Amino acid sequence: MIKLWQFTDTHYWERDPMPAEPPGNDQKSILESGAILDAALAEFLAEPDCDILLISGDLTCNGHAQEHRGLLKKLRAVQAAGKRVILITATHDYGHTHIDERNDEGLAPLERPDGKVFRHELRELYDEFGFRDAIAEYGDGLSYVARLAPGYRLLCLNDDGDGRAFCGFYEPQMEWILAQIEQAKREGDYIFGMCHHPSYPPTPMFPLISSRDMLGDWEAATRRLANAGLRCMLSGHTHMHNIHPVVTPEGNPYWDLNTACLVGFPGVFREITLDNGLFTARNRYIKDFDWDRKGLTVREYLARHFDSLLRTIIESAAYDIDRLADHAGGFSVEKEVIYKYRLPITLAGKYVNRATLGSLGRLLLCARKIPKSVKKASGKELFLELVRNIYAGEERYGPDTDMGKALLAIAARADKLVGKRLPSAISPLPDFLLSLIYDESPDDYVEIAL
Repeated sequence: MIKLWQFTDTHYWERDPMPAEPPGNDQKSILESGAILDAALAEFLAEPDCDILLISGDLTCNGHAQEHRGLLKKLRAVQAAGKRVILITATHDYGHTHIDERNDEGLAPLERPDGKVFRHELRELYDEFGFRDAIAEYGDGLSYVARLAPGYRLLCLNDDGDGRAFCGFYEPQMEWILAQIEQAKREGDYIFGMCHHPSYPPTPMFPLISSRDMLGDWEAATRRLANAGLRCMLSGHTHMHNIHPVVTPEGNPYWDLNTACLVGFPGVFREITLDNGLFTARNRYIKDFDWDRKGLTVREYLARHFDSLLRTIIESAAYDIDRLADHAGGFSVEKEVIYKYRLPITLAGKYVNRATLGSLGRLLLCARKIPKSVKKASGKELFLELVRNIYAGEERYGPDTDMGKALLAIAARADKLVGKRLPSAISPLPDFLLSLIYDESPDDYVEIAL
């Protein structure tokens, strides 16, 4: 049996000197990222019979030289202790905007005065963390195949695309991926994949609010990968925790395991075991980290930080649309979406800031269908909780719970009033809402036959 851990979106941030305040409003705990990462790595080093750590992109916060220097030091200490680190890079790991920019200064990447690292420099910077031991490489070397142990291969796939509007695999890279899957199967090895962007939506809402943050052409890509024999993909980027099974029209199963940001709420990562072709993944959580948390547990502290941005968004939705647009990127919502729907967002924001489920039921003439136990629930606090639940993979309000009954009754009434004008992607409204508040497929544990 082989045991390994997967982190994603470590977003390591470091400056000299370190400021007292974080760099902007963000759902991630940026200022605390070093302390959280140190704690997670210490737990990994102390874990018995676990010698491999996978990191699936967005290693740093901004691709700044200081961030890379600090992170490299931490990862080298892990390998010096006798354990392996296998990683891929992603768009947060280079400091320039465009994927094809080159260094004309001749300075080493970690010595550049402006602190920016170019994408093409990442391969050499992180050479010792999977790249140099690759059994196959594609193109610029940022995608490769790692041998985890005899009989097991990992597709380590960089999916930067063009670095901006398209993140995914162009056809030559896809053909290389399919060839690697075929070769592994032909030689009797099990194989699974790791990329940064999700190959399946971690929540049905995600393609609606930020389609470019999905793996490009994800439906066709998922189908091709599954039909070629790939059974699962580890991913990140969304900061949401989700396990989504799908079966292609040809009858082939596939799972996307989208893992939440290590330095965000709820401080979760995955423990994976490989045993005779059975892939098992379960949740692990950061136990502690060296920070003044004001008496709060790790989960409480990360939740409070997570909520601070959400509260800003809810209040801005009602009273300051420009501020909302400026902060929406923290949740992968594009500015254009905010401005496109500014009127309904403003109206909904004003109401949500003062509403309860009972008052909403009265407004929509369905108050009798709202269970008494939840009538006084604050609309604002409920919204915060529902978003937290999605990010933590804890969508627990099924149709038989009082909260589920209330929300579905409200959605059914709203659907009667405006359902014909709703986009097909969110209609019927009760079904769409149920997909957001309840996930019957567990996101904390899965067994997959590779």
